[in-house]
Amino acid sequence: MADYDVIAIGGGAGGLTVTRLVARTGKKTALIERFRPGGDCLFTGCVPTKSLIHAAKVFYHAKHGAQFGVIAHDLRLDYAAVRRHVAAAQEQAGMVESPAAIAKNGVALITGEARFLDPHTIEVGGRKLSAGTFVIATGGEPAVPDVPGLRAAGFDTNVDLVAWESLPKSLCVIGGGPIGIEFAQMMNRFGVEVTVLQSAGRVLERDDPAASDVVAAVLRREGVTVHTAVRILQVEANGEAKAVVFEADGRQERTECERILVAVGRKPELASLNLAAAGVATNARGVVVDDAMRSSAKHIFAVGDVAGGYQFTHVAEAQARLVANLINKPGFFARRFQKWSDRVVPRVTYTDPEVASVGLTESQAREQRKGVRAYTLPLHEIDRAVTMGATDGFFKVVTAKGWQSKVGLASALGDEIVGACLVGPNAGDCLMPLVVAMKARLPIGIVAWNMQAYPTMALGVRQVAGKPFDE
Repeated sequence: MADYDVIAIGGGAGGLTVTRLVARTGKKTALIERFRPGGDCLFTGCVPTKSLIHAAKVFYHAKHGAQFGVIAHDLRLDYAAVRRHVAAAQEQAGMVESPAAIAKNGVALITGEARFLDPHTIEVGGRKLSAGTFVIATGGEPAVPDVPGLRAAGFDTNVDLVAWESLPKSLCVIGGGPIGIEFAQMMNRFGVEVTVLQSAGRVLERDDPAASDVVAAVLRREGVTVHTAVRILQVEANGEAKAVVFEADGRQERTECERILVAVGRKPELASLNLAAAGVATNARGVVVDDAMRSSAKHIFAVGDVAGGYQFTHVAEAQARLVANLINKPGFFARRFQKWSDRVVPRVTYTDPEVASVGLTESQAREQRKGVRAYTLPLHEIDRAVTMGATDGFFKVVTAKGWQSKVGLASALGDEIVGACLVGPNAGDCLMPLVVAMKARLPIGIVAWNMQAYPTMALGVRQVAGKPFDE
């Protein structure tokens, strides 16, 4: 007889969610975590970074409040107080993920590093544990490029930066994706001289090109130096000083800095699990899973960053809920209708302005769907944005022919929403009605015909959704 019905490996959003939901049904459940429950999001990701971003935003707008009649004298940054704010946010957010909360949920928390001995047995700190079902939720870790001299010179990742006790005078950010750009703007607003080196032709290369243009323009206006389409050649160090040598536009250049932040993406954490012993297939992206999040060993699931898809906390939680449902109700209905799809995954980059997207970009939609139309509303036409003096950005919704056309209702209801990109204040919060509409495959008219309070940013969503009918 197995020691547990279900064992989850990894105490982040995925492992915490699946064990809590499975334990509620009376199954004997354990959670293995080698450090402390809460995962990257609580300790080195979402919670500390967004706390820092908010502090930087408050400081920046305090310095630039003259247009609103707010003039601050002798303004200064107390970074020790900023760190206390971060710690307080982590403490409060982590209350539901504490060992006491886990025990209250009926889950056994076991500290240590898990290693598979066979498909149904793991070893944790010399102790053997067996289970009928396993869920791998070990997350990911920062990827590090193979650049000559980088390791010798020394560098930081997001894990290191959120623990900084003081700020450097200058910072070079290698990588212009969401993590790199968020940190670049944040550090610049704290008073650090920042240079961004991006290998792609634009920052935020996976988002709508117009969104990239807006964010890049804002960063440059605020004082960040942004280089795109670069090839990093080497990193040099001279005592505490560092220099990154790169090629751009056929010319060799160099940027000197006090510290280097590597933000080129993440990779799955799998090395210590000995998955071969469990018969679990992997590739460069992580554990190979089907649309039920099952691995090649059908009693072993994988969720979150380690499963090779979108690397977001909300994705890990959603996948964990799916797996919990399959474990708790393993009948035909669950197998037939409980399937993972990344068709509707909201994505937010927490720059100022925020970039919030869901579904297909306009170019992707034109490649994959028929009858594609894109509707764009610039922020200067959204009165709430005007009142805030925050008109950098736009709201865009993309539609394509769907069931509405097949039943002859497209002219009355509009086409199916297949994607959206919102760039503006609180764009991530404004994305919600579009996410709901896309999930239900509702036509754009359903969003257009719902009343929104004036003046709000959410009203801009209704305005852009109403464009096909206004026209």
